Amino acid sequence: MSLRLYLCGLAALILTACEAPQDARPAAPGAEPFTLTILHINDHHSHLEPQPLEIDPALLGLEASAALSLDHGGFPLLTSLFEARADAREAVLTLHAGDAITGTLYYTLFEGEADAAMMNRICFDAFALGNHEFDHGDAGLAQFLDFLGDGTCETAILSANTAAHDASPITGRYRPSAVFERAGRRIGVIGLVIGEKTKISSSPDAGTHFLDETQTAQAEIDRLRSEGVTKIILLTHYQYANERALARALSGVDVIVGGDSHTLLGETSVLAPLGFSPDGPYPTMEVNADGDPVCVVQAFEYARVMGELQVSFDDQGRVIACSGTPRIPVDATGASSALRTALESHPVLYPVTPDPQSAALLESFSGALSEMRASVIGRAAENLCMVRLPGEGRAEPLCARADTYEQGAHISNLVAQAFLEREGGADIAIQNAGGVRASIPAGPVTIADVFTILPFANTLHVLTLSGAEIIETLEEAVADTASGGGAYPYAAGLRFAVDLSAQPGARISAVEVNSRLQGEWAPINPNAEYQVVTNSFVAGGGDGYQVFARASAEGRVRDTFAEYAQSFVNYVRARTQAEEPLVRPDREKMSTQRFINADGCDHAERADCRPG
Repeated sequence: MSLRLYLCGLAALILTACEAPQDARPAAPGAEPFTLTILHINDHHSHLEPQPLEIDPALLGLEASAALSLDHGGFPLLTSLFEARADAREAVLTLHAGDAITGTLYYTLFEGEADAAMMNRICFDAFALGNHEFDHGDAGLAQFLDFLGDGTCETAILSANTAAHDASPITGRYRPSAVFERAGRRIGVIGLVIGEKTKISSSPDAGTHFLDETQTAQAEIDRLRSEGVTKIILLTHYQYANERALARALSGVDVIVGGDSHTLLGETSVLAPLGFSPDGPYPTMEVNADGDPVCVVQAFEYARVMGELQVSFDDQGRVIACSGTPRIPVDATGASSALRTALESHPVLYPVTPDPQSAALLESFSGALSEMRASVIGRAAENLCMVRLPGEGRAEPLCARADTYEQGAHISNLVAQAFLEREGGADIAIQNAGGVRASIPAGPVTIADVFTILPFANTLHVLTLSGAEIIETLEEAVADTASGGGAYPYAAGLRFAVDLSAQPGARISAVEVNSRLQGEWAPINPNAEYQVVTNSFVAGGGDGYQVFARASAEGRVRDTFAEYAQSFVNYVRARTQAEEPLVRPDREKMSTQRFINADGCDHAERADCRPG
């Protein structure tokens, strides 16, 4: 029977559901199967507003000359979708698998208040802590939990493997599991967070530790089962591959509702025409250590998708059937009857009108953004200049050419330093010149300034590269100067000399590393491994960063899901707290130590070189 279920799970790669044969897992005599509906999201990362979705009218059986553009996702639409699907089912649990905060200006400005307010419109039954909930230490998480626990809802905060220190402000604010009763049945929900990543990429208090995920989960499953709870759901922020392995390793687990890897599950034939790329079937079926089926699901990212899972149990609490689909809420306000009918018949698109209260609540935050953008977060002691290349001769109202002649932009080097400070596990940081768009004048620094210099929707990625690959990356980047220099590398913890008059492959020399800027400068080791933090654009090969693209394709990459502009906001605020204004980096910390232009003119020796 277990083999049949496992093979069924493999076959589900092209199906949206997989059911165990009824005769293979019979219910007790006279007992009726119990079906639970789980509505879930994960990793919304402060994405509260809808996003546009381009749809080919032919996919909906409609005739039109142009693509349809409909809003999808966002909390006003999600709230309506959760309500509609909960009303259509008898026994429902609503779950959030973590990483609610950090990622957009809504978090930068409101520090979790906006996220909590929107989540409380849905009123999740349970919320599992994610790694980004610890981005601002235990105190930052406690503040978010204060917002979430304003009395509107009774959301259970779960994390079985989080061990906060006694003096932590989150001690007593979360629990390992919660038991819910639906239709007279008891369902246990256990929370787990990815431990090692949380320690490395976030900022929990030094005394807060994270226990082994598998051992902790098994212990809590055993405890719940000893109390007569036979239906067990793990609500995990642990990544899709890890969650599948966890399902196979554990005894007594029935369902895993996951997050962290931002995984979209569903039928490729349905989702691909909408521009989505699923990574597996919804649900993905595994077999646990008892030989029983386990349903594994995630619901993508950024409040764009809600997962809807139906799980049928026998009277012993074993899964006998599992099915479901991701649902994409689209705004049907003002839609024609033909369009609404077409949307209603689509397998994953779900037409709704925005929840009025959620929409008004969101507007109360978004309406304040213009005012909040002017919020002062720090001060610059001097003009921090932006140019793409050293010696660049363009007009710059704030800065004379001599300011950036030898070593290039100050602000771009500071952005790289902010990346390195944000991602403490990285050795060096690299930022492309074209990703920084403005200088910062001496005086107050505002949120608006930061989002002017860093206007793109990038997150921070961490790549594992050899020293030889880093040198190759620098060679790629300086080769772009003839086309405007957008790829030109600015770095922190890394410095080098550039000679654009040399042959390709020989333009970079004297490469040195000072890991995390915490030690001494030393020649880069071509054979050593380094952790390199950068923005998602170049991590994917943008601006010709092919070495980065190769490493990403080979899986030597980790998306922190932290917005790159927010990392600079945090950097400025940290300087303010230390009563240190922003200043130009010391010459020794500037990444370009020497620059020779394409005409062979050395900027360290002559002040009249034409731009390279």
